[in-house]
Amino acid sequence: MELKKSYKGFLLWMLVFVVTMLGGALLPIQSGAILTRIVMNVCVLNLVLLAFIIYKTEYVYWYNGTEYNQVVEAGSERRKEFAKKHLKRFGIFALLYLVYSVVAQLIRIPYGVDIAVATVGMVITAISTIKFKL
Repeated sequence: MELKKSYKGFLLWMLVFVVTMLGGALLPIQSGAILTRIVMNVCVLNLVLLAFIIYKTEYVYWYNGTEYNQVVEAGSERRKEFAKKHLKRFGIFALLYLVYSVVAQLIRIPYGVDIAVATVGMVITAISTIKFKL
């Protein structure tokens, strides 16, 4: 696969991220807890979408710590494997957060906790990918 340096897809993803986050926040749902849980899940799923886009396009230089020249030299197989590790890690977190948010709704955990769990979880997930080397 011929790799061309481009951030158009990333900018498009950012637009999708903003639109889906606003769309989620504007849902006509009266419960702040349910609305918060939906919006936080949309946020987490958007990160999975970004990881999937990177996996399919091999634009792993979108990840912090990777340079375009390094990515080109790595070759397609290594780029795919590197991207797959990120996708898997964020996908697992998204699934765990979805399960958590359903349980949290059922046992009425305050939705502020959901925000903290999602935020800390996303940061920990991102930090956990630092060890992945191209």
